Amino acid sequence: MINNLLLLSGNDIPFIGGQGSIHQPTIREIAYLGEETFFTGCEILNFSKNLLSEEDKMNLEDQTNFDILIAILREQNAVMQKNRNCVEMTLALLFPSYLITIKEQEIVMEKEEHKIIINNENFEEFKSIISSMSSYKQGAESSELNPSGVMAKRIAEKLKKRHQKLAENKPEQKIDILSRYISILAVGEAKDMNALFNYTMYQLFDEFKRYELKMHNDTYVQACLAGAKDLKEVEDWMQDIHS
Repeated sequence: MINNLLLLSGNDIPFIGGQGSIHQPTIREIAYLGEETFFTGCEILNFSKNLLSEEDKMNLEDQTNFDILIAILREQNAVMQKNRNCVEMTLALLFPSYLITIKEQEIVMEKEEHKIIINNENFEEFKSIISSMSSYKQGAESSELNPSGVMAKRIAEKLKKRHQKLAENKPEQKIDILSRYISILAVGEAKDMNALFNYTMYQLFDEFKRYELKMHNDTYVQACLAGAKDLKEVEDWMQDIHS
């Protein structure tokens, strides 16, 4: 398990199984791709059969999560190629200056004489790292998927369900999580927006959560001082928010 101090520091995270490290991209770097592209790439790279129905999991029992991911990324139809591009661009942020190659049984990041390889042996470790780095369960709202392969349909199903969940709260299906958080913190904390763009995702979500708790606490205290009665107590704003 990655310690919170390392994540909050913004440092690169050791990827032991891949014999390298994973860069924590800043919001400014993510902006080059756009939130939709980045979140789509993260969703696909986080693929897990556990999110499928019991029937689907049984049909794919002899396939690992990584086997299915590779099958998805090697599909040739136009829709899946677009999502492959999202994955490749996301990987380029996580492994800057590396050449990304998706092969039949592995994903290779190569820079000069050094190689970082993602395969069946270390894929779950890789997923754990990028999940911790994001510190947020929000999904990506990529384009409608219509893959032809059986395996591709499985991941398409996962993404569609997530899209439907998001649509309930955001009818226009517009991805603006990071930009909205930066805008809120810049005004609410009287901070320079440019400084917030240098945060990593983990740092941004950490500060936003803490800001929310502090704001609720301040409102509660002010109401009590004003004589309000029977108020519901708020959470301690200094609590551990990563447990």
